[in-house]
Amino acid sequence: MNNQNYISLSEPFLQGNEKKYVNECLDSGWISALGKFVTDFERNFASYTGSQYAVAVVNGTSALHLALLTAGVSANDEVFIPTLTFIAPVNAISYANAHPVFIDIDNKTLGISPDAVEEFISENCDYKNGVLTNRLTGRKISAIISVHILGHSCRMAEIRELAEKYKLKWIEDAAEAIGTLCDGKHAGTFAEIGCFSFNGNKTLTTGGGGMLVTDNEYLAKRLRHLSTQAKSDELYYTHDFVGYNYRMSNIQAAIGLAQLEYIEKTIAAKREIQARYTKEFGSIEGISIFNEQPWCRSNCWLSLISFTSDRRADFISFMQSKGIQVRPLWELNNRHPMYKNCSHGNLSNAENLYEKSVCIPCSQKMTMADTDRVIAAVKSFIKA
Repeated sequence: MNNQNYISLSEPFLQGNEKKYVNECLDSGWISALGKFVTDFERNFASYTGSQYAVAVVNGTSALHLALLTAGVSANDEVFIPTLTFIAPVNAISYANAHPVFIDIDNKTLGISPDAVEEFISENCDYKNGVLTNRLTGRKISAIISVHILGHSCRMAEIRELAEKYKLKWIEDAAEAIGTLCDGKHAGTFAEIGCFSFNGNKTLTTGGGGMLVTDNEYLAKRLRHLSTQAKSDELYYTHDFVGYNYRMSNIQAAIGLAQLEYIEKTIAAKREIQARYTKEFGSIEGISIFNEQPWCRSNCWLSLISFTSDRRADFISFMQSKGIQVRPLWELNNRHPMYKNCSHGNLSNAENLYEKSVCIPCSQKMTMADTDRVIAAVKSFIKA
């Protein structure tokens, strides 16, 4: 939106060496998938997250697709996934010719509920000889994807226990959670493979891009191989697998490297906005604001408020009239036509949250005056 007084939900904020590094790419001619910035971005990202290896790719969805393939998810397998998430990890499951099994969320973290997974297994599955089978479909359930919703950490220890107990491959979708910590450890580094997104509205952006992290050298090599068309001979262009053109460009990596240099400053700014919302809205009857758990340091990608009554649609219209962008959470994935026949458990937590919650602006580009405007508008609506 062109109106300079319009407050966006979350938008890019380029305040460091982005232009300098991009100009280096242009001046040198290294603008595509090869160049020093890709290498530097991968190395620095691995260091920041405490990972051994990082592989840069074109977007977060491609990262999820490669993670599923590399983890060994096969055609007609099934994968546990929360129904409340952006559709990218669900589509990635389909790209791997597998099928999602939709699970409810945990109200305290917004992530996949370990209790709901156990409930689905006890009611609908058989576990024999290390294989978990969905009796409803006859298919093997081979993996679980945990998604850190809006930058809030899932219950990682319990998810790990589930994965080990039922021999599930575990993939971590940290697309929204760069810089989020769970008991001091970075989101994306608990599972064998973690996936990040650098879309334009993310806490760190490259315009469009993604990253995979792992501590397993073999997996890192495999991920890189698949992302570069599985080329086995650079000179003669021979290939040994069906690969993908998922490489990140040097220009994207240049922007990402610059953004990474001040990522903690970015997170601090977003956390400050969240803290103001918590202070201002914490005692207002009729709404609640979602906050991190004591063991989590959220990056506060987006701020979420919930209504005790059905006022979501009216609130969205009201805020739009004030020049403030807000949005509902994503439509539950089990409701999409292409996924409506997939297996799922009781989804009451996700259904309730979806119907009553709205994301409000939490952009590092916001000024104190912008935050004041959002707070005043929310209070005005509640009093109306």
